[in-house]
Amino acid sequence: MSDRLHIILTGDEGKARNLLFSKRKLKFTFFFIISLFLSLSFLSYKSYHFFYSNRVLDSQVAELARELNEIYQLKEALVDQVQNLQKENSAQAATFQQAKATLLNTAVSELEERSEMIERIMANIGIEANDIPAGNNNSGGPFISPKNTIGKELLYRSDRYMETINSLPLGRPIPGLITSGYGHRKDPVNGRNGFHSGVDMRGAYGQKILATADGIVTKAFRNGSYGKYVEINHGNGYSTKFAHMKKILVKRGDRVKRGQAIGIVGSSGRSTGPHLHYEVCFNGKPLNPSKFIRVDKLTRPIVTLRLSPEKNREKIRHRLLAANKTTPVNAAAEK
Repeated sequence: MSDRLHIILTGDEGKARNLLFSKRKLKFTFFFIISLFLSLSFLSYKSYHFFYSNRVLDSQVAELARELNEIYQLKEALVDQVQNLQKENSAQAATFQQAKATLLNTAVSELEERSEMIERIMANIGIEANDIPAGNNNSGGPFISPKNTIGKELLYRSDRYMETINSLPLGRPIPGLITSGYGHRKDPVNGRNGFHSGVDMRGAYGQKILATADGIVTKAFRNGSYGKYVEINHGNGYSTKFAHMKKILVKRGDRVKRGQAIGIVGSSGRSTGPHLHYEVCFNGKPLNPSKFIRVDKLTRPIVTLRLSPEKNREKIRHRLLAANKTTPVNAAAEK
């Protein structure tokens, strides 16, 4: 069989052309064209895919650039905010320091004022209020210059004064007049000269008797001529005694507060009428109660009062300054 392929082309004029092809070459050409077409198609697909991927990447890069720009702008805004906050904090710190200094100065002034008023009232009563100095024996160590401790020293001194004041029997146990003062007198029952270790204060039946300082009840019973009797230990050597009660409202071992009711006015024991016999003792020895009664209407510890507001500070000042004034009744009692 022949391997050649003849193709005859004729025209209108009757001329004919004979094209001679080899079947092998024709197949090779056909496969080459197909291969070329497939190759070009594959390359076109790859080119389109690469182009599309580049567009996507370009879009992503643009989005990232926009986000980075926003982050940068946000960073700049945060930096501005931090700087503003630092300025505000500096201003607030300065204001706080100024307010702190003002508050400290005010507190120091109030402590000084309170200490001076307490010193005046204690001096009026006749009690030493100076701090007890520490001894120098059995001590040593390197010397270090002290810092500014005026506030702590005033607070310590004020606390010491408060402890002393709370243990002092100040004020009236009942509001009645003093009918018999402290010291030598004629006995109201037998008319003979004698010594009165306390003061008698007029009262009405059923009237409450108040403790004049914080303390612990050491005695509460019927005590012979004293009648129904209560004794309170206030610490620091001070004690008070209450006699001729109608009724006792506390018992031995009770802890009482200044202004707390401990009994009711009566006329028990050796008595000529309803009244209260009231004594103040220091280390067991009687003192004149009149100088302690001068702090009139003081029925609660001074330490519980607030000194910061002007109104309360004025109340405290008037109350303590009133202790320096002797009422006509007290003056007569002391004579």
